[in-house]
Amino acid sequence: MAANFWASSHGKQWLLSRQQLQESRKEDLKNSYRGSEPYLVAATCMYLACKIEESPHHIKSVITEMKHVTADKGGFQYENHKVAEMEFYLLEELNFNMIVFHPYRALTTLAQDLGTKNEDVQRAWFIVNDTYKTDMCLLYPPYVIATAALYLPIALKGGDQYVDNNASNGNSAQGVTTRGAKRGATSAATNNGNNNNEATKVKDIRQWFALLNVDLDQIIDIVQEIISLYEVWDDYNKKPPQEIHGILQRLLKK
Repeated sequence: MAANFWASSHGKQWLLSRQQLQESRKEDLKNSYRGSEPYLVAATCMYLACKIEESPHHIKSVITEMKHVTADKGGFQYENHKVAEMEFYLLEELNFNMIVFHPYRALTTLAQDLGTKNEDVQRAWFIVNDTYKTDMCLLYPPYVIATAALYLPIALKGGDQYVDNNASNGNSAQGVTTRGAKRGATSAATNNGNNNNEATKVKDIRQWFALLNVDLDQIIDIVQEIISLYEVWDDYNKKPPQEIHGILQRLLKK
């Protein structure tokens, strides 16, 4: 996967240093976020992503779902032609580089090698989902993100050794927000359980991570960003929807 990644348009075009990322954001000074309606951009991104992943949905279905999701946040006022028009703008901004590698395959491979418990595989899967709401995918290779996502739930348990006794973990799906995420995480956990050896495995976690060909400093940076993200979300969830809608409306009117 790593070799294919570095040869792909993702590895060549979409992996940036922090300095390059900051430089690219200077474009926002000329093209303010206030010039685009965030709900329209979000709906169009979902519509286009479904096409790219060869799981297309009718544009009317996307709009209907968007209206349902934003019902308590001011609603979605755009029709088919607006989403279709925004699709062309998105493709132009992305320079039509649509090939993207995801951390999920690397996560499954690493989990099988470590002998990770199913519940930890699922937690790591959900963490990977959350990283897409940050700029991590532009800063770090997908296999590094997968390694950090796997490290976090294991590290929170404490201890220097990891024991996999193939005990049933119930494939807990606490915190899942979409059916697709639940299916993917449960499938990864099930495949991981099926590939574990029957004998009990005991591995030194520090040694296992040290033997990986990854930058441990990057792992630490990603873990810290994930923790900071959850702190921001916790504060956001305490705000009523009306307050968030008011902030967005004031932003668009300026």
